[in-house]
Order: sequence, then structure tokens, then C-alpha cells
Amino acid sequence: MGAASLASIAILAALVEVAPPPNGEAVDHAAVRASPAALWNNELKLNDTCRLQAVHGAKIEPDGANAVRLCMPSAEWSCGLRVEPQNGRRSFDLSPAKWLAVDVENLSTSRQMRLTMHLSSGGANSEAADHAVANFTKNRTVNTGIALDPGEKGTMRLLLPHPETYAVPSGVRGPLLVDTRHVNSIEFQCQWPFEDEFKWVVDCRLSNLRLEGLPGAPRPSGDSFFPFVDRYGQYRHSEWPEKVHVDGDFRNDLAREKAALTASPRPASWDEFGGWKDGPQLKPSANFRTAKINGRWWFVTPSGHLFFSTGVDVVRTMTDITDGTKHPEWFETALPPDGKLPFTLWNLERKFDKRDFEDDYYDFVIRRFDAWGINTIGNWSAPVLCMKSKKPYVASVLERAKGVKRHPKFNIYDFAAPDFEERMRASIRARFADDPLLRKAANDPMCIGFFVDNELQFQKWIPEVGDVRAEPLLDLYFRICREELAKAAPGKLYLGSRFVGFRQRGVLWRTAARYCDVVSVNAYANSVFNISERIFSKGEERPLLVGEFHFGCIDRGMFKAGLCPVADQTERGRSYERFVEGCLMHPLIVGCHWFQYRDQPLLGRGDGEAYEIGFVDVCDRPYPELCRAARRVGEAMYEKRSLARW
Repeated sequence: MGAASLASIAILAALVEVAPPPNGEAVDHAAVRASPAALWNNELKLNDTCRLQAVHGAKIEPDGANAVRLCMPSAEWSCGLRVEPQNGRRSFDLSPAKWLAVDVENLSTSRQMRLTMHLSSGGANSEAADHAVANFTKNRTVNTGIALDPGEKGTMRLLLPHPETYAVPSGVRGPLLVDTRHVNSIEFQCQWPFEDEFKWVVDCRLSNLRLEGLPGAPRPSGDSFFPFVDRYGQYRHSEWPEKVHVDGDFRNDLAREKAALTASPRPASWDEFGGWKDGPQLKPSANFRTAKINGRWWFVTPSGHLFFSTGVDVVRTMTDITDGTKHPEWFETALPPDGKLPFTLWNLERKFDKRDFEDDYYDFVIRRFDAWGINTIGNWSAPVLCMKSKKPYVASVLERAKGVKRHPKFNIYDFAAPDFEERMRASIRARFADDPLLRKAANDPMCIGFFVDNELQFQKWIPEVGDVRAEPLLDLYFRICREELAKAAPGKLYLGSRFVGFRQRGVLWRTAARYCDVVSVNAYANSVFNISERIFSKGEERPLLVGEFHFGCIDRGMFKAGLCPVADQTERGRSYERFVEGCLMHPLIVGCHWFQYRDQPLLGRGDGEAYEIGFVDVCDRPYPELCRAARRVGEAMYEKRSLARW
């Protein structure tokens, strides 16, 4: 396909500018917000105010009315399409609308694809902050993304975070803001690349880039804004269908959901572990193991059935407690003597009408997972839940072993320290001796296996020391973990250390494969289907487990959408399905675990993360679109993986 003449392409021009009023007067933004008719039925004018620029080897060409075909040979260096103003314009004004939307069609007949849409305001690009801070600076970006099966069409929608709509008083935590009156570019790319280069990493049709909807009403300002956190830990100044308003809502929730769970047992095709009861029968064993069947890796249950692990991390009654001591005026609730506000704990006490609700709640969660099509309790979940031994689970031996010297620059051990081996071995042994869950898990058939560590900064450390130096040191680390696990929990799987993404140097994949039964990776992307099957050296291949992924939005009063933002709850459910489908179709991947079970607190956890990423919210109300999507996947996943067809 030849490169398009960018100067002549006006195809996407209207896609970023609202047509002027018929009389030629300037747009009255106040009137636009007050009257839907002021948007002139959202018709967008086709003109020459845009310049389309192919970036880093991408190719674009016209493909019908208001559409272009975009082909990307790489995900590197923002490869893709950039839409910029021209003819003397310095920016686009997107302030009259609620959404920036574009229709996307995957033109590949054999590959799932992912794509992200970004806009930046006021200057050079700058990554958005992850934390719950009301950011409004000159250089800021926001994004959304999508995954599409071969031949599938979909729509990406980016919520426009107008200062006029989402601003909060100075010093208050709130959503990220972008100067939507001065957007300097709109870009299409693959955020956080991990793919090998090939033709084509992306082959898609982009059409009907448009503005949709009207911005919401401004939030209260000044003294009327306070307090803005209600007695249940929810944002006071927004409404949504699932919002809790009175204590009685909790008891009604419990009765309704118990009835619904009774009517929705686990998928009929599952065995007692959640494995494929109707699939191939392998030899039973005492523990979970792995096997490669017809070119595809699987977990195998103790009963001898093939198993693909769909899990949820951090399943606990209480995860993060809000500290109200610095700003008591933010809260509707009077602060307790210690200033701590455990909203989730209080809400569950209301729901179960007692304080000692924990045992009942975890039985309830197990029923939820069966109904939702989830067969695994993920990492960092409550020991008492795992120790019930009613559902497969994974366990973490340790993170950043105590007493082991750290690297001075990176979040990683000093593998070269003289006492590293002695202290690392002692730390693992001490954890099994002291932790009741680990002791039970060592002989529990429901325990799939063990992680050791999480998100060590291998990708920064290895380039500094060099591949040759790294490989003797990495060999020592993984060998210690393997040998100590074999002593403490014979026959259990060593699940690795949960790498930060799939973009790692070959020496790390090679060394991990030498000792790990499964290599685990935390990956935040709309799809991981295009992971190269050549990441492992020949003869050293191991199955892969995605230890973390999620999709979030901010339609339930939350301030941050997480690491993979999408438009709304419907898109969260669709994105979950596409991500897991991509994993099911990849021959190396044996499972994927969602991070996390519950939304993070409105005002953030200890490090500030405040993401709307849960299967349930602060009031323990499930997100129905996500739960239904998980159920659909759980019912169909074994047939999908065995057939290996889109």
C-alpha cells in the first residue's frame, strides 16, 4: 500500500471541529451546554483544518467517506497516526462535547489487534498521572483504548475531562483535567509496546471521528463542595443507578443477590476445580501441573482435567483504609478517634447486619465467583478465603524479602551481595514456617502454586549490568527460589516473580524459563494476543500467566479510570471479554488474573492510586456488565481454547 498524500487528505478534518453556526457567529459554549440543538445534531464540517501525519513507518490512505486505513508495522515510538491542526490553527476546541469518538474496524482476518487514542493539550505530550490528584497543567494527555477480534468493528470513546465540568476546589483530590479548548493533537498508537515488528501489528479502518454528547453540569464550588465523601465512602456530588443512599439498601442487596446466585451455579462444563470436565482426561495427580496438548499449554487439575485460570486479585473484606486526619471537612462522617475511615468494612457490617461477618462473606464470594465464571482466587487475597479450600488459588511467598540487601538505584535485590544467597534462602524458609496459609497451601490440592516477589525492576537493572553479568546473577536468584520452594512445598508449581510487562530482555526470559514452571507477567493493555511466541529460546519454552490486567472508567463518582481507561461499564465488560479471548487464543498463556476485586478508595490507597477497576464498588455492589462478561467467558472458554478459532 502506497503512502497517502497527507496534504490532500481531508477525510478526518471534520472529525475534530464542530461546524460553525449558520450565521457564521462564534460558538457560544454556554448555549451549547444549555441546549442540545446548539450542536446542530452533532454534524461535523468536512474542511482542511487538519493535517494527518503517519508516524514511525505507519502508512495511511483514504478508505471511503470520512475514513482512512491505518497500517502499523510496529508499536514502537508512537508509531501510528497523528491528527494536528493546520492553516494557522494552533489547537482544536473540543469543549462543546462530552466524548471524542471514532469507529474502528480490524481489517486483519487472523489477528486480534489493540489500539489506543490519545489527546494532549497545551503543549508537548505528557503522561497522565496515575493518582487521585486534581491535575490541570499545560502539558497533559488522556487516552482510551480498544481490542478487536479479526474483522470486528467497534467504537472508541474518550471522555473529555473539561475543567468547567470536573474541576474541584484547590487542594482537593479529583479527576485529571485537560484544557479541552486547546487540544494540540489527537494520536492513534499502541501504548506501552511489547510486540515484535511485523506486517501488520495494526491494520484497521478509522472512520467517523466525531464529537458526541453534551458536557455535564459543573460540580459545586467553594464551600458548597464540602463535604464531598458521603457516609458510605461514595462521591456526594454525582448520581448513578447503583449508588447507595440508605442503610436498608445493603440488606436488600444481599437478599436479591443470594437469590440470583442460587439461580446461577458454576458452568456445567467445569469439574470441582473449575477445570474442563468434558475435555481430555489426563492422569490424576496430587497437585496442579502444566502440560502442552496439541501445541497449546494448559494447567492440569489434580483430577486430570485441563484448566485455564481466570482469577481476581486482592479478594479481601478490607483493602485500603482512608485516612481522614488531614482533611476532616472532606467527609460527611464524623472521624473516629484514630481518624481512620474503613468504609468497606462498615458497609459490609451493614450488609450482613453483624460485625463478625467475615466467614459468611467469603462463602458468599465463592458463590459469586461460581456465578461469574471465575475459577481462581488471585494473588494477595485473604488467607482465610484461600484456606477454605473451596476454589483454586495462588499464593505469594514474599515480596522484597526482609533482611536482603537491595540495589542502591533500582527496586531489586543486590544479587551480588556476599550474603545474598544465605539471606534469601532463610527468608523463604521463615515465611513457610511463620505463615499458616503457606503451610497449608504446601499440601493443599486447591493451591495452584506460588509467586516469589512482584514487579522487580529487571528491565532497568539488566541494561546497567549487561546481559553477561546479569545471567550468572539471575541464575542464582531463580535457582534459590526454585530449590527452596521444592523443599517447602514439594510438587507445587513455581509461578515466577510477576514481571512488569512483556517487554523484557532475552536473558530474563531465558533464565526464568530454566527454573520457573510458569512465567508470570503483569500486563496492562487492551490485548496481549500479539505477544511473540519466540520470547523463549528454543527448548526453554514455558507457559505464561498474566498476573494483573484491568479496565476502568469514572462513571460511578470515581476520579481515575486505571491503567487501561475505557468509556463506560458496557465497554469494560466488552474489553474483559476481548482480553481473555486473546489470552485463550495464545498457545503460551494458561491464565489471566484481574486486578482487583474491589475499587480502590475514592481518595486513593497509600500510594495515591484511586482507580475504578473493581468487580465490586466500595459498597460491595457488583458491576453487572463486567460480571456478565466474565460469566460468558467462563462458560465458553474451554471450547474456545480447544478449537483455536476466532
